Amino acid sequence: MSRIVTKLKSLVFKLSPHLAVTLGLEFPLKSENRLFLENQIFDLLNARFKQQATRARCLFLGTDKRSWHYPKCLDADLLTLDIEPKKAIYGNRGHHTIGSAATLLQYYAPRSFDAIIANGLIGFGMNRLEDCEALMAGTHALLKENGLLVLGYNDGAEFVNFKVRDSKNYKLFEEFVPNHQTLNRCQYEFGDHTFVFLKPIY
Repeated sequence: MSRIVTKLKSLVFKLSPHLAVTLGLEFPLKSENRLFLENQIFDLLNARFKQQATRARCLFLGTDKRSWHYPKCLDADLLTLDIEPKKAIYGNRGHHTIGSAATLLQYYAPRSFDAIIANGLIGFGMNRLEDCEALMAGTHALLKENGLLVLGYNDGAEFVNFKVRDSKNYKLFEEFVPNHQTLNRCQYEFGDHTFVFLKPIY
């Protein structure tokens, strides 16, 4: 029965993303790294948000059919951005921007976010070193002093011709160990996909 439901959900997303979102359907097929994001990482962020005196602001970069429901998952004012107009349906309605993650300061004020999630950009569109440098510089500029960047990327040779950690603007951050529940490392790898927790250096 569950396989039939999965196939039906996938078909709805394929035929009409708008209908899938309207019906409140979560994309049925989730990778291990996506489940890690939605469970351990979101739990970490929500724990940090609850400790704040004012409501947190979070920016999610790169939307798709797997992420439309994230505003309901995060206890913060969630803003979303994606460069593709057709993906606006998966952004947070009323708080979504169509734009490039390489030019973040065109859309948002400096030091205005408590957390930024940039997942699946490097290696999937932002494939040049200059794209990576711009993303790192932009997220650094937008984060508050105690902010957190969750960076999910693919920098294997089949994706890009550079290593993220070797980029100049990676040094604008320090790697951060959350020490929250099972999160006792700054980096987690899922095959060719890497998550790293970063705090801005000022």
